Amino acid sequence: MPKDQFLECVPGSARDPGAPCAVLPIPCERTVSFGRGTARAPAAILAASLQTETFDEELFRPYDLGIQTLPAVNCRGANTAAVYGRIRAAAKAVLEKNRFLMSLGGEHSVTVPLVTAAREAHGNNFCVLNLDSHLDLRDSFRGRRDSHACVFRRIMEMDVPVVHVGIRSVCREEYDLIRRRKIKVFWARDILAAASDRWMGEVIRRLESRVYLSIDIDVFDPSVVPGTGTPEPGGLAWYTVLRLLRRLCRARRVFAADIVEVAPIPETPLCEYAAAKLALKLINYALKSP
Repeated sequence: MPKDQFLECVPGSARDPGAPCAVLPIPCERTVSFGRGTARAPAAILAASLQTETFDEELFRPYDLGIQTLPAVNCRGANTAAVYGRIRAAAKAVLEKNRFLMSLGGEHSVTVPLVTAAREAHGNNFCVLNLDSHLDLRDSFRGRRDSHACVFRRIMEMDVPVVHVGIRSVCREEYDLIRRRKIKVFWARDILAAASDRWMGEVIRRLESRVYLSIDIDVFDPSVVPGTGTPEPGGLAWYTVLRLLRRLCRARRVFAADIVEVAPIPETPLCEYAAAKLALKLINYALKSP
């Protein structure tokens, strides 16, 4: 079996177009502004996935998932619009068949063509949940409106609702926008200070019945995942995020997700391994609704 296969030892994870889940590698790195390495992330996550256990330590049962790994999107050579078109087409082909799509970035800008594909496949009857340390609501950044720092401004312009969780970095332009538009933000400092998980229920109540989930790996504290472009201090813990994802998948239909902004660190597999395990957990939650 090819060694780029996501979790090749999970039953049903061969290159089966009928598998309920498709994993789409997107090695895109075109607008990063600080730490680099996101183009290497999908291959590193796929390789790390082969080392993860296929028995779930929460539910004490095998994962028993059907996962197809798709060819990586070609993110080289062409202009950004052409690359985003390729991403959109690859994602739409999966979503039109009502299969769960797990995309592995790449920088966060790839979420725009992925959400575009979701709209084309399913219309506007969904929202986006953004787990992130940044709002990414700038209108432009360093002269580019397609920057990773503008992702959710572009998605807002599609009239797709977005809920932000884990935020702990904001510019004045974004602050003015969220006040003017009355955008609800679940700040990391409030989550960390909370005496219980009641805030998770509030997050879920604000979501539509169908959810596209975008996870910027920097939502985690850098002590958990240090390899990312802008490792903001004061992030969320591993089990906090897992509890939220499990509750989310019980209460709403998560039909697609991405994990972005992983920047592998040489000599340690920590970041890509964490991303691979997170992807596996999320696929299990979404398909099995434990």
